[in-house]
Amino acid sequence: MPYLGGKELAHVYRRAQDEGFALVASNFAEPNTLLGVLAAHEERRSDLLVQVTMGAAKFAGGGKALPGLRALARYAQALGAEARIGVFLNLDHVTPDGIEGFIRPALAEGLCASVMIDASALPFPENVRVTRSVVELARPYGVLVEGELGVIRGAEDHVVSDEAFYTDPEEAVEFVRETGVDLLAVSVGTEHGVSVGRELTLRPDLARRIRDRLREAGLPRPLVLHGASGLSTDQVRTLVGAGVCKVNKDTTYQYVYARTAAAYYASHTAEVLPPPGVAFDPITFDAAGSPWKPSKKAFDPRVLGEEIRKAIQAVAREMIDQVGSGGKSLYA
Repeated sequence: MPYLGGKELAHVYRRAQDEGFALVASNFAEPNTLLGVLAAHEERRSDLLVQVTMGAAKFAGGGKALPGLRALARYAQALGAEARIGVFLNLDHVTPDGIEGFIRPALAEGLCASVMIDASALPFPENVRVTRSVVELARPYGVLVEGELGVIRGAEDHVVSDEAFYTDPEEAVEFVRETGVDLLAVSVGTEHGVSVGRELTLRPDLARRIRDRLREAGLPRPLVLHGASGLSTDQVRTLVGAGVCKVNKDTTYQYVYARTAAAYYASHTAEVLPPPGVAFDPITFDAAGSPWKPSKKAFDPRVLGEEIRKAIQAVAREMIDQVGSGGKSLYA
């Protein structure tokens, strides 16, 4: 299927609002995570929304954000062309300093279906002004814009806050009316980073009030949940029932990636690392008289990569089931 744009993504969100499901928005910075989530979404017949932050793009680009974004977006585009589901890309948590050098060229080059501008750390009038400017920039390209109102505690990429401030429903109406955003990220008790869901004080009642006030004002919008890693199935489903149509996941994938790699190398240490006291030259493969040699079957990165993909696929499959998007693809 084609790598899709904002028009098709808007259709998916309208259907999500009508039918009460959400999209899992999966962050990635390299191929194994992308391949794992793609496999899960194809298996479950759920359209795939992947996300790239400026930090992830810089990583993929060797320190240069725009080349990294091009590489990641075009990789997703190439895979999307062969997929049996819709594939979309969102620019995640772009701060105001990234508008000119990151968002503008991404729009011009057709790299994304949506953009999340995060000006939530600014005073309300400035948040409105900056967010509206991105909406105006994106409109001619048919790209959706997600804004954020309220502050979510924790660290995501280079966006850090030590405190949380819940989203006010009345401010939400004013914010959407003044900016024209297509999606609204709200603060209802989740946290960025490593957070235990049962220890959080979630406010599905607040999400529901925000959803209802926007509807009453004639401004229905899909709500977005940031900091969703660590939530239980029941917590996610309750929030989806309260109007959340996009659930961001990043930290979970990072942990599963690291855990899989750590477990793999722990079980193959003797095949990869020389015995204590043996000096091994990785260029000449000379073990200084020792008969020890590494096992190529163990150190070939493709072997570990396949393990990581399978582990990512398994957790992505579970997340799709949590948000109820299975069988909801545009092409199902």
